[in-house]
Amino acid sequence: MSRRATANAQVDTDQGVRNRSQYADTLHRQDPDSDEPRPACPEADYREDADFTDVPIAAYRPHYKLCGNPECFGRDWR
Repeated sequence: MSRRATANAQVDTDQGVRNRSQYADTLHRQDPDSDEPRPACPEADYREDADFTDVPIAAYRPHYKLCGNPECFGRDWR
């Protein structure tokens, strides 16, 4: 069972990924099965032209929101 965090809870990882776009405003959990920076959620599947990069979550957290998908930092869908 994977560990998940809500926006109000402690994040259980130091590194995340974000889209390199200047309009990006969301931090994602790194896909553990990928060698490249890629979000654990389906975001990369919907944006095939997106380029993701590794980032330290603590540095970006004040200005970025956490992805709400269950695979990243969200809760289970209901």
